[in-house]
Amino acid sequence: MQVATPKTSDAKGVTLRLEGAVATLVLNLAQPKNTFRTADVLRLDALLDEALAAGARCLVIQGAGPVFSAGWDIGSIDPAVDDPMAVIGGVVGPFCKRLRELPLPTVSAVAGPALGFGFGLALCCDLCIAEDDALFGSPFRHIGMVPDSGTHHLLLSRLGHPLAAELIYTGRLLSGAEAAKLGLINRAVARGELTTQVAELAQGIASGPTQALRLSKEILLQGGDFDAMVAHEGRQLAQVFSTVDLKEGIQAFQQRRKPLFQGR
Repeated sequence: MQVATPKTSDAKGVTLRLEGAVATLVLNLAQPKNTFRTADVLRLDALLDEALAAGARCLVIQGAGPVFSAGWDIGSIDPAVDDPMAVIGGVVGPFCKRLRELPLPTVSAVAGPALGFGFGLALCCDLCIAEDDALFGSPFRHIGMVPDSGTHHLLLSRLGHPLAAELIYTGRLLSGAEAAKLGLINRAVARGELTTQVAELAQGIASGPTQALRLSKEILLQGGDFDAMVAHEGRQLAQVFSTVDLKEGIQAFQQRRKPLFQGR
């Protein structure tokens, strides 16, 4: 599949680009290294609504340039007056949960650092593709803070307790290549190939049976033991049998042709 390289946005802030059924959130924040403030997270949240309203069938998050996000704008924090629960409990946590549970496939494309909140943002997506020399982690121990953005869950569930503890206790960062080797992200690619590979992946996902993918995502997120997940599969299959795409998929199989899914 040949995919044109999308143009980089010059607009500051977070912008939404729609290309067919793929919605791309482009991070080009005013703060250095794409660091976030509360208003930027609220903007991201609002653009999720716009992407869904536009009928997107896959969502991509990427930096506008060679940096994904170095996390929060630490220079804006004042421990004497700031309320961490107001920001983490009221803004960051709910946003990360919403992104993780968004009812369509999501992909993060990481070049450069994905640290702190940037780390959580990247890994709360269903899939993460990064350049070989990208950097992942939450080096909060260097400033005396506890990682947030779901970092403990993400590290524990993907890497296990010993390695999760090591990364949190030491603040060690992982390259994109090492993160892929450990299973923290899906794969790492050579510099210069990220945009094209993510575009091809997203277009392929967006052309799939969107409702079936949504129902599978619900099963994966809920988890459970074998019996619970088999039962959940049965309930989701009952729903998918009423979709247009299921009818098209069966008909295409019987006619020995490639299905043309409409996402409904």
